Amino acid sequence: MSHFYHNCASECVRDVIVVGAGPSGSYASYSLSRRGYDVLNLEEHLEVGKPVECTGLVSERVTHMVRTKSEVNTVTGAHVIFPNGERIHVKKREKTIVLDRDSFDKDCAAQSIGAGTDLCIGSRVKSVKVTDQYASVTYRENGDLKEERTLAVIGADGINSRVRRDLFPSRTSRIVSGYQVDSAHRLEDQDSVEVYVGSRVSRGFFGWATPAGNITRIGVGARGGASLKYFRNLNSKFGDNKILGINGGAIPISYLRKTYANRAMLVGDAAGIVKPLSGGGIYTGMVSGSHAADAFDRAYEREDFGIRQLAWYQKAWKRDLGLELWFDGMFQRIYSTIGDSSFNAIHSVLSRPEVISLINKTGDIDYPSKVVVSVLVTKPWLLRYLIPPRKA
Repeated sequence: MSHFYHNCASECVRDVIVVGAGPSGSYASYSLSRRGYDVLNLEEHLEVGKPVECTGLVSERVTHMVRTKSEVNTVTGAHVIFPNGERIHVKKREKTIVLDRDSFDKDCAAQSIGAGTDLCIGSRVKSVKVTDQYASVTYRENGDLKEERTLAVIGADGINSRVRRDLFPSRTSRIVSGYQVDSAHRLEDQDSVEVYVGSRVSRGFFGWATPAGNITRIGVGARGGASLKYFRNLNSKFGDNKILGINGGAIPISYLRKTYANRAMLVGDAAGIVKPLSGGGIYTGMVSGSHAADAFDRAYEREDFGIRQLAWYQKAWKRDLGLELWFDGMFQRIYSTIGDSSFNAIHSVLSRPEVISLINKTGDIDYPSKVVVSVLVTKPWLLRYLIPPRKA
């Protein structure tokens, strides 16, 4: 593929630099490399996939996008446990895949490398700058400070994105604190995840227990505070279980107003393109990475990497995900205000056979608003439990 910036051919070494080799960064790199572009993917850690900061629940859409053997379990159901101890069980025909997230990230990177991406691990980006002619990325690799110039940079470097901090004016406004362990406890039902709601196990989010092969991933998310105390409450339900590993971190649950800038785009967690109701970001990150590759391709053909041209990127990913993320965000704001007594009242409605049947029919891990909208359409009076009363 020929470069059109002949006057800086010696400086614009790379067509594009992708910062971060998680699923969104690797998939953006793969999508670009397979079209023949010269892609440098910089990963700050010494090993792709480490540290693990994810439960690893995905739909089959994800495994159709990446060739992987990282599946450790599949589930088709969920037990939702309410504050009063009552529960409902929902089940769908499509299976949800439980990934070994470490192995999955490596498979994403391998697919990218196989397409021609130059992956550099242990490469921490120190600064990103943009001029009218190029973007420059300064990074430290094996103790050496290096600089690469490129036509455009894609930030896939997570919630604390260096690309975002240097080139974008804002950060995501809503964040969930997550805390998760790998536990030696074995769930009796290996075909269902457990979801816990209520004030003892979370603040404004939920807790979970996911069967993952020989282990169980037990975790909680919390809005506006540390999640550790809620985890302790949840973990006590599983007896004296042995903790094999701990991971966690911040999860963005709102996307930036602008995910593009002059010669730059943000994908996945760096842009806040994450499902607000569940905190899941693998599918949304990979979809945004694919659209970033399309936007780069369009800009290359037009010889224009300016902000107006790259605005196409945001329009593209929003066509796929924008309405879903907007609905999810609205529902999450409402959900975060629900008290224990309202949760228990909601259980009495959701446990009805016709409602369970509707949930089973419409449930979709990637598009959760479908089930929420369907239930509210048939049971609109549920809103009285969802919207807190006005203070006098």
